[in-house]
Amino acid sequence: MSGGVFTFLIESLGVKGVQFEELISLDPDSLQEISPLGVILLFKYQTSEKPQKDKPLDGDFDYAAVESQDDPVWFAAQTIQNACGTQALLSVLLNKTTPEDNVDIGPSLIEFKDFTSAFPADLRGEALSNSDLIRDVHNSFARSSPFVSDSTRLATEDDDVYHFIAYTSINSTLYELDGLQPAPIKHGDSGACPPEIFADAVVPVLQRRIERYPATEIRFNLLAMCEDLRVKARDVGDEEGLAREEQKRRDWRWENALRRHNFVGFIGEVMKGVAREKIEKGEFEAWVEGAKKATEKRVEERKKKGVVGDEMDVS
Repeated sequence: MSGGVFTFLIESLGVKGVQFEELISLDPDSLQEISPLGVILLFKYQTSEKPQKDKPLDGDFDYAAVESQDDPVWFAAQTIQNACGTQALLSVLLNKTTPEDNVDIGPSLIEFKDFTSAFPADLRGEALSNSDLIRDVHNSFARSSPFVSDSTRLATEDDDVYHFIAYTSINSTLYELDGLQPAPIKHGDSGACPPEIFADAVVPVLQRRIERYPATEIRFNLLAMCEDLRVKARDVGDEEGLAREEQKRRDWRWENALRRHNFVGFIGEVMKGVAREKIEKGEFEAWVEGAKKATEKRVEERKKKGVVGDEMDVS
């Protein structure tokens, strides 16, 4: 999961001065250095783990926070399968609209939040899926593929299914925002997590989440939402840091262009050239048989591992 995908996704939604950074360790000091607005965790979702209405596995449901008349938490239920990444980042952004947050989420998202402010969580989820802007931007970052399945099915316990959730400080309280849960999950006491100590507060929560899995499970990805690091570098006169961030943006643009491009035509032409060469050399039949055996071997290996590869988000 690339921070570049999420960064350019929010910029396409009209957000200014915000980016995503990939984190490689759960170190509070390293996280605090970039003054995170929130973090988004990608993990393998345990399909056997059913949401609870009374008590989550960690923390406490805070139904009252959504219904509060004074600075309520913006929370939406996830109503479609493949938008949890987009929903996670919006869960952070739409709770960062006060002057103290100093975040410019843009007029479109401000309008969307105002429009949905009186909605219950399930209708907010429907509004997300029905927003032309959010849907078009989300789909524009999907991997290009000419192949579309004619059938859909629910994920089973044998499938590899991945899910995104968000953590952020709202009203000086640490919240976990997961659209598959019935309400925001509060970690710790109310008022005990101002943004200044968010990194110290969220790391133990993330560690407890990861510890639910076997030690062999390493498929986690953590992204921090933070201020545009180019702005920070300019403010302190860090020319080397600014150059590094500008190069990162160029790399992201290239990666995103490759992600969106449909390479099927190119691959087809390459295969034609290879096949023509094999025929001319009299090696075509042996080449095809070798490819069949290699494919059969990979299929058998995947079956033994129980790998299916379904994902809950395309971005």
